[in-house]
Amino acid sequence: MLTILLILIFIRPFISSAASPILNYIHSLFLIILLIFWFFYRGRAMAGLPDLKRPLGLFLLALIISLSFSQDKLNSFDEMYKYVCGLSLFIIAASLDEKKRNLLLYTFSGAAVIISFMAIYQYFFGFGFLLDYLAKIENVDPFVYDYIEQRRVFLPFVTPNILGGYLAMIIAACLFIKNRIWIIAPLSIALLLTKSIGALIALCLGLALYSCLRGEQAKKRAVFIFGLLIIIAGIVIARSIIQKEHAQPGFSLIARMDYWKDTLSVIKAHYLTGVGPGNFNLPQCRYTHNSYLQILAEMGPLGLISFLWLLLSVFRLAFKNLKDSQHETQIAALFAACVIFLAHNFIDFSFFLPEVTFIWWMITGLLLSLP
Repeated sequence: MLTILLILIFIRPFISSAASPILNYIHSLFLIILLIFWFFYRGRAMAGLPDLKRPLGLFLLALIISLSFSQDKLNSFDEMYKYVCGLSLFIIAASLDEKKRNLLLYTFSGAAVIISFMAIYQYFFGFGFLLDYLAKIENVDPFVYDYIEQRRVFLPFVTPNILGGYLAMIIAACLFIKNRIWIIAPLSIALLLTKSIGALIALCLGLALYSCLRGEQAKKRAVFIFGLLIIIAGIVIARSIIQKEHAQPGFSLIARMDYWKDTLSVIKAHYLTGVGPGNFNLPQCRYTHNSYLQILAEMGPLGLISFLWLLLSVFRLAFKNLKDSQHETQIAALFAACVIFLAHNFIDFSFFLPEVTFIWWMITGLLLSLP
């Protein structure tokens, strides 16, 4: 079963849930069937996570309550599989031994390397083909043309920011691997080609955390992070000189603030149970570009509180393991990867995309698999 799981996890980032809904449903069906068999034969996976039973139980209760009061239960059922599968993958990853854990990590990194080369190819050769394809389609989002004009890579995801957040997370997760330069180099090049300011800032935060957990010298840490900040500043300047106002970083931030303001109105109108999983929509966008606000809008305060409780419980256990474990470097790398994803979701929505969030759930689970 592990081999099938690794195959499904390997191909998951290549299937965009937004652009390829049929492939997404097929993959989801196979994954759900595998998870049912996995827990049927290995039902004691939660036995090693007694400290997480209450936050996990409360989070599931919040999902059920939100589903019960959902404005559109069909949409909510469609969205529920993401949570159920994500939590299941989290529990499975937390129960893996060292050999299986390493296989899973190399599965993540192998897929990310291929995706990096796809993005690099897009930068040099792919935009012309994409323009020819878009010419045959009606009602194309104008932001897609902006990405092409700015040469911001995004394959196989729907936006450069989603690709950037995914790559930043995997870069951190690979920091403990020997000969990691062969993995991190293509990922870093592709990340820079996304020109995603948010992803680079999240990477800075993650690398700073990694250095602190490892106890590395402050001078070395400061020089490295200062270099990243220079790169971020260069991208900001390059994007700021673009003539189109809505393609500039400032416009992107203002648009997000408008989304957040509208989201607060939704939260105010449904402040107890939320609108239900999958039912959040704004007139100008499907997502609020802040996953925590969207969880609150969809699941109510119980959903957000239980999710944060679960995260804090995981971090507490991981930090406890960090002080006593022989796998200090690996725990620090996975911790940084987890935080990069969470930080990026303050300004984006990859939490709601299974092609990214399933990987994060498993990375978070792996934090607890290290003795």
